[in-house]
Amino acid sequence: MLKTLSLIAVVAGAVTVAIPEAYASPVCGDRSKVIDSLSAKYSEEPVAVGVTSNGGVIEVLKAPDGQTWTILFTYPSGPSCLVASGEAWQELEEKIKGPAA
Repeated sequence: MLKTLSLIAVVAGAVTVAIPEAYASPVCGDRSKVIDSLSAKYSEEPVAVGVTSNGGVIEVLKAPDGQTWTILFTYPSGPSCLVASGEAWQELEEKIKGPAA
């Protein structure tokens, strides 16, 4: 659970950093086709998902070896758009917090 929340926090930060990319023409399409394309071309699969306050869905996809990753946003009205993509995804180590630490 903590790992998922940490990953969603990282994604939110990545989306904020990726905002300048939003000025380029977005790459959007049917979610299943986008997912199939990323899977076929980069072996990327969804590893985290979250629902936004407006009902949209944000997903992080990554290749098993972490070589590539993509952040995908699906609007409540249907289309899915690539928000950001990159290389060298790294998982963060979970840190124990609270009295048991």
